[in-house]
Amino acid sequence: MSQPPGRPRDTALHAVILEAVRELLTESSYAELSMDGVAARAQVGKKTLYRRWASKAPLVAEAVLDAYGRGGSFPVPDTGNLRADLLGWLIEHGEFITEPANAKLIRALVAAAAANSGDTEALYEQLSVPQRSGLVDRVRRAAESGAVRPDTDADAIANALMGTLLLQVMSSSVPGDDTAGRYAALVDALLSGVSPA
Repeated sequence: MSQPPGRPRDTALHAVILEAVRELLTESSYAELSMDGVAARAQVGKKTLYRRWASKAPLVAEAVLDAYGRGGSFPVPDTGNLRADLLGWLIEHGEFITEPANAKLIRALVAAAAANSGDTEALYEQLSVPQRSGLVDRVRRAAESGAVRPDTDADAIANALMGTLLLQVMSSSVPGDDTAGRYAALVDALLSGVSPA
């Protein structure tokens, strides 16, 4: 995010505001969150919020991505073993979203993206594009190296992996002991369809 010209942003105050948003989201929901409530919790004026964020959707997105980036943004590894790399990525994300606070924050992101606020496209860019690009690039490199067929649909594989995590977090279900086994079965099913002859 680029810094606008003028007086430098108070980074400590910015962090306080983002933390206030996360606290409120874990106590209630995206629908109940308001700019007034955030201002009160952070002990700032509403003008301070609106100078930084046009509405609550981008504010929520930044607050959640700030937490997610610090604790759960896992790059897609490239060890030369596509199965191990995709499974490792899936397990790391799966473990991150099993934490109730993390799951609640991600559900708030989904609600922010779904809200008809005019911010949907920008939120999609913030929320999905970096993770999805990493997966797509990893699968394309595997296709280039001959590990999978050259006509492999990298987008479909990325969508399946990310969709699995989204379904898990939205279902609010507690993963069982065999979550890693189910992830492995998914990766195996995806890759069996694109294995070179």
